[in-house]
Amino acid sequence: MATRVAPDLIASDAPALPLHADAMPEDLATAPHAAAVAPPRHDTSGRLARWITALQPRNRLATLATRLALRRRGIVPGHRFFVHGHRPRLIGKGHIRIGARVNLRGDVAPVRIEVARGAVVTLADRAFLNTGVQVICHSAIEIGPHCRIGPDCVLCDTNHHPVHQGDKVRVAPIRLGRNVWLGRGVIVLPGVTIGDHAVVAAGAVVTQDIPAAQVWRGNPASFAKAVRCAPDFIRP
Repeated sequence: MATRVAPDLIASDAPALPLHADAMPEDLATAPHAAAVAPPRHDTSGRLARWITALQPRNRLATLATRLALRRRGIVPGHRFFVHGHRPRLIGKGHIRIGARVNLRGDVAPVRIEVARGAVVTLADRAFLNTGVQVICHSAIEIGPHCRIGPDCVLCDTNHHPVHQGDKVRVAPIRLGRNVWLGRGVIVLPGVTIGDHAVVAAGAVVTQDIPAAQVWRGNPASFAKAVRCAPDFIRP
């Protein structure tokens, strides 16, 4: 008698029956084609978080509080003045001039501006002071337009104490020109003028004037190289 062989079900052309999700292996149940069948989900919480981030409510509140504190001192900042993070610490009875689009960033540590009676601090248009910057003014400190002051920099126009017996305390103005960039932790001492487009490398201590369009570094800071730029160059 001839033996009849059953057809190979695996190689059959008949369509496979769909498996129920509960009976599917975990890797098949989570395959991309299975996810494509699922209805789309709208992540409203993520969209709301993005909207809140864009509105920056905490920064706007800090900006408003700083504006009110400045107004109590008779100071009116320019338009689009903005504070990020902690409000700046304003100390002393001197005057502060603040131009348009000035930004003070205090997300890690607040900016600290100490200005003695009769002294003047000037923050020109689009000046940016990063977190932890200290401006200590007993005479005059001018930070020019488009200046970038890096984190933890110190600008101090006085040495506070005499070095030798019989010496006087030194007080001399500091002036930063246009588009100056101070790297992290730079210290600028009394009587220093820094020219337009100049760059001071991180950690430098500036004890003398820096000409325009030069890079200085070290302690005490000294010339490193020239800056290649057009006269109207502005750092982003």
